Amino acid sequence: MRGLIVFLIFYSLFFTSNGLSAAECGQEKNTMTQLAKRKQVIPVGEGYSKDNWKVYYKGKIISDISASSFEVLEDGYAKDNWKVLYKGRVIDDASASSFKYLENGYAKDNWKVFYQGKAVNDISALSFKILGGGYSKDNWTVLYKGKVVNDASASSFEYLENGYAKDNWKTFYKGRKIND
Repeated sequence: MRGLIVFLIFYSLFFTSNGLSAAECGQEKNTMTQLAKRKQVIPVGEGYSKDNWKVYYKGKIISDISASSFEVLEDGYAKDNWKVLYKGRVIDDASASSFKYLENGYAKDNWKVFYQGKAVNDISALSFKILGGGYSKDNWTVLYKGKVVNDASASSFEYLENGYAKDNWKTFYKGRKIND
């Protein structure tokens, strides 16, 4: 009889403690659900937003971007510690560690120059300068809004105003040579 009583006591304690554990597990699940519901997606600018784990562009998840190191630059550019983005798309050629936004759609890293998220070929990032009015240049090439200005001499090229620029021999308007 004593054995039966001891058995009943242990039996009731075992099921009571399991019931409490189940109740505690249920509370833990409810707490996790509440935390997930409270997860806030915070707008960070330029169409980008993020929560603690993910980065979004105009509401769509951008995969493989670190939310903890993510920063918005300007003009559609953003980066984390490993990747550079332009309007939500990864720029494959860009080095995040040295990438910086310049102005007027231009950005650069230690090796390349970018205009509106695309690498501008045959331009030296080291000597690249923005002149104003959409014009820029390196030591050898003049650009207007990311495109090469033909027949322009970079060594003497300068921006004037209102879309006009000149070198020692020619005058240009919005990237095109003015004849005569």
